Amino acid sequence: MSWRNDRGRSLERRARPDLPVALAIGASTGGPRALLALLNHLEVPSRTFVFVVQHIHPKFTRILNRRLGEVSSLPVIEAQEDAVVQPRQVYLAPGGRHLVVKHAGLGVYRTHLTEAPPRHGVRPSVDELFASVAASFGARSVGVVLTGMGRDGLAGAQAIKAAGGVVLAEAEDTCVVYGMPRALAEASVADRVIPLGEMAAAIRQACTALAGPPPVASTPA
Repeated sequence: MSWRNDRGRSLERRARPDLPVALAIGASTGGPRALLALLNHLEVPSRTFVFVVQHIHPKFTRILNRRLGEVSSLPVIEAQEDAVVQPRQVYLAPGGRHLVVKHAGLGVYRTHLTEAPPRHGVRPSVDELFASVAASFGARSVGVVLTGMGRDGLAGAQAIKAAGGVVLAEAEDTCVVYGMPRALAEASVADRVIPLGEMAAAIRQACTALAGPPPVASTPA
């Protein structure tokens, strides 16, 4: 069965194996535990870029980065300024700075860290990341909002949806604080509302549908 978003459009029909997919994940209160559970099972296609924003104090970023790296099958690194993004690596926003991603041309994407004013009282902001992903990857964007207080992520999720991408939100039953996912659900932005234990599979399904089958190697004449 084809994976479809809430507008009934088949993601497979928009698949382009030659182009990357971006997965952006945002979390706040209860997020470290949720991220540990998610990354413990997360697998994505080979041409997928992964970005994470967790509302966190700067002095705890390195600790979270290490803990996530211990459970993830994907390398987890703290995002740096102007780094070329590599597929199947997890880029964690450092506390105190917004993480955005920009298309540098010729299939190259770079991370940028900014000290722009906080949004919703937080920096890094999920909205900042999601909006940049929507601008850079368009319909090949997957936004995921996990447990957290407030409404950070809603405007960014709306940007991803406006670009034709996919938005997933954690279900109330598994949230420590049902704030950020609730904002998406109440605004009818989320394509699917999913318990944390099923989120890795849903992400993999959405990313795989957008990525499509791997390119077929040409056979020498």
